[in-house]
Amino acid sequence: MTSDPATVKHYKLDQMRFGDFVALMDHDNSYGRAFVQGAMSIGILVHSDCRLAGHGPGISTLMTCPTSLIEPVMDSNANIANLLKIGTHRD
Repeated sequence: MTSDPATVKHYKLDQMRFGDFVALMDHDNSYGRAFVQGAMSIGILVHSDCRLAGHGPGISTLMTCPTSLIEPVMDSNANIANLLKIGTHRD
């Protein structure tokens, strides 16, 4: 949760797009949201940041694991529109 422009730029939060798949490290959603060292959650970006409220981009969790069984992979095309070939990503 941040409204600090330097932090947003440092972590490239300003480059995220609606529909992006994201990996949340040390984040377990098994029983609510919790910081758990080594946990991993995979989600999709569903809303943007809010400078007034001070929270960052909103993620809807798709899967979670309380241990390090999920290994994230960087992929600039990891967006639901690309996967479903909808919106501006139609062939």
